[in-house]
Amino acid sequence: MVTVLVAVATGVGYHLTVYEAVGDIDKFIGIGALAGLVYCLTFLIQDEYGVESLLEGRRSNGRLLLVWNLTFAALALIGFLTKTTSIFSRAWLIIFYCSGLVTLMALNAILHRSIAMLIERRLILPRRLMLVGAPAEVARMEREIADGAAGAVVVARIVIAQDAIDTADVGDSLEGAVRIARMEGVQDVIISGGYRGDFTEKAVGAFSLLPVVIHLGASGLVGQFKHARVSRFGRSATLSLTREPIRPLQAASKRLFDVAIASLALILLAPFLGLVALAVKLESKGPVFFRQRRRGYNLGEFRMWKFRTMTTLDDGDTIRQAKQGDDRVTRVGRILRKYSIDELPQLMNVIFGDMSLVGPRPHAVAHDRFFEKRIEKYPRRLNVKPGITGWAQVNGLRGATETDHSMRQRVEHDLYYIDNWSLLFDVYIIALTVLSRKTFRNAY
Repeated sequence: MVTVLVAVATGVGYHLTVYEAVGDIDKFIGIGALAGLVYCLTFLIQDEYGVESLLEGRRSNGRLLLVWNLTFAALALIGFLTKTTSIFSRAWLIIFYCSGLVTLMALNAILHRSIAMLIERRLILPRRLMLVGAPAEVARMEREIADGAAGAVVVARIVIAQDAIDTADVGDSLEGAVRIARMEGVQDVIISGGYRGDFTEKAVGAFSLLPVVIHLGASGLVGQFKHARVSRFGRSATLSLTREPIRPLQAASKRLFDVAIASLALILLAPFLGLVALAVKLESKGPVFFRQRRRGYNLGEFRMWKFRTMTTLDDGDTIRQAKQGDDRVTRVGRILRKYSIDELPQLMNVIFGDMSLVGPRPHAVAHDRFFEKRIEKYPRRLNVKPGITGWAQVNGLRGATETDHSMRQRVEHDLYYIDNWSLLFDVYIIALTVLSRKTFRNAY
């Protein structure tokens, strides 16, 4: 309904302003309804229309942006297949896109606040939880729930001695817990016993007699992995903590996108790249291109191409990063580095398959060896192919990394990209690379 209202309001407003006519309202309603259907289905498939999704922030503004972009990509595909793209004003579609995005973000914020307020006033009752486990486990779960679960309240705690859990001698305790759960109207039971097989089996069996949702506590190790799920290999069940960073079909689509865009860019930019090569050659002695060892996917090494911008060609065990006012940078090199033109030869690395258009920026091997010993999750950056540009770079995190803190910030953004990858996210980052001022921050 919201997308329909926005479509009609923007369509009528635009046509009145430009053509002094209302326009075809039926078409506005159709586009708004189709956009709303695609948008809502995306969240419904992910089961993100519940109260918990809103309260826990799963529907963040970044996620709304990606889904809205996906919605318009679907509209474009439908328009192409039905040959109807020409009957809609492009200017109106841009206005609808921007207005719809702002409206949906505002609506999401209003819903989040409204639901939290209704729960505070007890107009929406929170889910009633029972915690079952060893003393330390129950205490930890209660703290974690209190920190971020506005839609749930702990009404009962069943604390069982660790010795009893280890020996699974918990019959009386579980019988009492079942009685308490009935009296308190418990809706969810969270069992945490360190995954002791006998104890867990008895606890699940006892609470399965109640009309409750049974959960196994996953706070400690398992709780660190947001993609944890149950998998099956034949009749064997496993708890999968992680998944492939990019699945085979996704990897194929990303590779196809990379090769198509990189090839087109090289063809279109060939005259410009030739002029840059000439300028580099005429300004100072040395090769036009600088090739340096970098680490790629799964720590495999490759030679990365760049236009030479310095008087040195460091590629050993000790590499000094360029700093502001560095006297090793040539005059032409300073311009190339400021606008990231020196990175354009990496389009060849993309075609060769060493790199992607978008991904964590590869660092010199010497720097990788230094930081992987100091930052725990640093090597995980290269669970995907490195990129010419990346989420860290468009957020201003580029240039020299002189402290552990600056590198940790870059790693955090790289890991966010890996965990939230999509082809639309790649397109968004490429657009920011060209348009955002942050991209050129700290370029020297």
